[in-house]
Amino acid sequence: MEMITVPSGAFSMGITEQQIQFLLPHSAWAAYWLEKGFFSREQPAHELILAPYSIGKYPVTVGDYQAFVEDGGYAKPRYWTNSGWVWLHDEKKNKPAYWSEIKWTADPQLPVVGVSWYEAFAFCTWLSKLAGKPFRLPTEAEWEKAARWPDSRLYPWGDRFEAHRCNIRPAGKGRTSPVGSYSPAGDSSCGCCEMAGNVSEWTLSKFMPYPYQTLDNREDPEGTAERVTRGGSWHSLEARARATSRGMNDPWFQDYDLGFRVVQSD
Repeated sequence: MEMITVPSGAFSMGITEQQIQFLLPHSAWAAYWLEKGFFSREQPAHELILAPYSIGKYPVTVGDYQAFVEDGGYAKPRYWTNSGWVWLHDEKKNKPAYWSEIKWTADPQLPVVGVSWYEAFAFCTWLSKLAGKPFRLPTEAEWEKAARWPDSRLYPWGDRFEAHRCNIRPAGKGRTSPVGSYSPAGDSSCGCCEMAGNVSEWTLSKFMPYPYQTLDNREDPEGTAERVTRGGSWHSLEARARATSRGMNDPWFQDYDLGFRVVQSD
């Protein structure tokens, strides 16, 4: 897996009032979001300082995940959280949802979809053992910094939405695209690809209010709390493709537009 190093230092997490005011005349959906209070999930904006880390340049692909499946990852409890192992056996899972559908898996360079948070976590644990290095899901702070550093932009490429830079619903593809298809036009300043569109991505973090705190148990992998998703997907509208937009799902949830990428840190 190709990894991108994100340097240490401060960044602004969340959306500011000034950025909301900027969006209102430029984005037809923004007034509705403001009226419904949806921006409140991303507020207050606040500064965070993160240690350096490396994040996957691309989402995990079908080819990457196939190695985990073929290596017996679904049969080895040491890769799974306690809740994940219970879910695995209760649901009799041995592969992601949609794994048998050619549309989602024919090309090994497609991002893997149909993975629950439990499965994404287990893949990272397996990868750590395989590589001899610690891999895990990114925290939502790490994900957001990689998407919008160094200037707290609204999209990975800048503050204005540009449809040709990402695979979201208005593009009309109706499916995932091979990773790297929108590079370099849609890359973040760090060099990460497809942090807007293609697949929504699981993060390590529980969905909890801002400001983001590193010591409030939101990164505890055990339990059944909802986990944050980021980035929007091929099925998303423009609002969800923003770098600050926060989604959430139960850790057992699987869908045809939901994948993940990995982080390596000390």
